Amino acid sequence: MTRKLLVSYMTLGYPDEKSFIEFVKGADELGTDIFELGFPPSFAKYDGPAIRRSYEVVLGKYGDFFSLIRKARDVTDKKIIILTYLEDFVDNLDEFLERLKESGATGVLFPDLLIDFSSDYKAYINKIAGHGLDPTLFTSPSVPDRLIAEVAPLSRPFLYYGVRPTTGVILPISVDALVKRVRSFVKNKLILGFGLNNEDDLRKALESGADGVAIGTAYIESFEKGGLTQALETVKRMRSILDEYS
Repeated sequence: MTRKLLVSYMTLGYPDEKSFIEFVKGADELGTDIFELGFPPSFAKYDGPAIRRSYEVVLGKYGDFFSLIRKARDVTDKKIIILTYLEDFVDNLDEFLERLKESGATGVLFPDLLIDFSSDYKAYINKIAGHGLDPTLFTSPSVPDRLIAEVAPLSRPFLYYGVRPTTGVILPISVDALVKRVRSFVKNKLILGFGLNNEDDLRKALESGADGVAIGTAYIESFEKGGLTQALETVKRMRSILDEYS
């Protein structure tokens, strides 16, 4: 069977620089396939409460988030996708993308791209790719199926499908039904996230055809409850579940 991908999210510098670097290093060793690192935005309108709390912890603590990307790159050779919001950088996008590339990032994911900038999405995708970065596209049930099918082949190294409006918020949505519908017309790698709230959700996603999952809120909450040790235990647990389907 094909290995199911574990995409591990962590906010840059959370909860402190030392713990952040140790998390990336440990999560790499425990089987993370791709890292998704959060670059704190001015307004995290599509993120849930736990991710927002992590932004509040790091905002004002660091003068240079690009240096944290470089330090993460020093401890992992896995792909590093930066998650942030296009609206913060639309006026200086070329400079921002170039600095990401220079810092060791391999891709960028703007969750607001297909929602708030859909009329110009192709131009933004071309600009991202023009800087040597992977354009990782975020879609959700609020994005029309027609548009998802159109953008899926343009998204690298996978298409990110968010199953709920925000991360870490429980709503009565059938994960397996959503995955089966999207899987029918998405031919490249399909990663589920943005609202997988428990192991049952995770298993339903994998059983329904997802190529992997993105985990973030569970790591932040583990940090809040038990620090680095518990966060890495959560990585280990997520990897073990994925391996059951690999």
